Amino acid sequence: MNSEKKGLMVFVKNVTPLLIISLFMFDGCTKQIAEKEEIPDKDVAITSVARIDSLLGFSFDWKFGRKKIQLLPELKAEIEGKVSLPSRVFQKGIWKAAGVEELINMYIIEGREFIYNSKENLWEGKTRSSFPNPLEQLKLILSFGEFQFIKFAYIGRSKCYLFSFKPNVYFLDPLEITKPEGFLWILQKNGLPISVKVSSEKDELYWEMNFSNFNSFASINVPLKFRKFRILDIQNEKNELELLIDRIIFLGYKKPDIEIKKNDAILSIRAEGLSDSLLKNILKKGELEIFIGEWPKDPIYKLKESSKLVQEKYGEGAKLFFEKGIVTKPIIAVKKILSNDAFNIFKMKNDMLGKYSIYGSIKPEMTDSLRKIVNDYKEKPVVFVVDDYAVSISFILDNWLVERMIPITKGLKGNESIPLFAKLKNGYLERDYNFRWEK
Repeated sequence: MNSEKKGLMVFVKNVTPLLIISLFMFDGCTKQIAEKEEIPDKDVAITSVARIDSLLGFSFDWKFGRKKIQLLPELKAEIEGKVSLPSRVFQKGIWKAAGVEELINMYIIEGREFIYNSKENLWEGKTRSSFPNPLEQLKLILSFGEFQFIKFAYIGRSKCYLFSFKPNVYFLDPLEITKPEGFLWILQKNGLPISVKVSSEKDELYWEMNFSNFNSFASINVPLKFRKFRILDIQNEKNELELLIDRIIFLGYKKPDIEIKKNDAILSIRAEGLSDSLLKNILKKGELEIFIGEWPKDPIYKLKESSKLVQEKYGEGAKLFFEKGIVTKPIIAVKKILSNDAFNIFKMKNDMLGKYSIYGSIKPEMTDSLRKIVNDYKEKPVVFVVDDYAVSISFILDNWLVERMIPITKGLKGNESIPLFAKLKNGYLERDYNFRWEK
């Protein structure tokens, strides 16, 4: 036993220096590999900041404050909420200025402010804003730019680029007597900002905002008052109602109260902007039809007057459409090639200009059918129709087959794309429904 221990000690004694040398060598290799990782330039930060305006929305945690500076009173705020671009914000928290503390529970909708009156138990609208808008504050803080890359860093398990920048803190320091420094963390995987922090040399002021839930919701609406409406003669009561409620919730409204009376469903919902046109849109089937198109060769005014003439000229079942209702963009739908059932999911994306696009992902079992469509009709015009309305005209391309993603429509504004996406995303109804407002 003693000889075995002695032999083991000699082995350890001899191996340890070699092991230590190997570890140092390995560590050196690791550092060299890390050093070879591409260092981002300031354009990465500039692009990340610009992308804020192209998001559908995000949640935020925000805190800022300052000590008493000369005649400026002490200030402190801790706020959380969510933003729906381009012009809707919800925020709640605490605001403390000059020793007076106030609770914040408010919406900002297209520049108008709505504050909750806890005494009266209602939301009150104001034409002028009394609290800072978090989205505008974020842009203001970052407006000076001058970004400099510092290092690779982590927030939780997410790898980030860390940049420093000169912050615009005029909101906190209009006298410009502090010397603040800003830091911006950018997610490496998608280039989105995840955290912004600002502090001054002597801790006279601070400003911090952290982001999460990118693109996780579509709309924000003030629950001003109850609106009640009756959906007439609703079929397949449970499934149809569930689909409709999913659409309503996706559009930013709270789940409505429901009362069933015979074949009707009465829904009660707190809403600011629940208009007739929006309700009519929500209550449509959400039926997607994709047609091979043909450019009209005959006078449009004649084709508009007679659907029979359209079919005589372009074949049985042919129909005249106008892209997005624009009379200068006519197309004849001559053959249906796909519908809702060909897709397993719909996605909405956005670009740097804040325009939205909707894509449909083809089911795996539809791959052969899609291949035949691409081969037979490549670069033919195609018209996308939802609820008998042409949302876009495009062309059949090879990348449909490569990506198995088809662009349903592109370049829409938020108010155009979100109701459309709500119908496609949450499934289609058995038929269109009518409604009437209830007292």
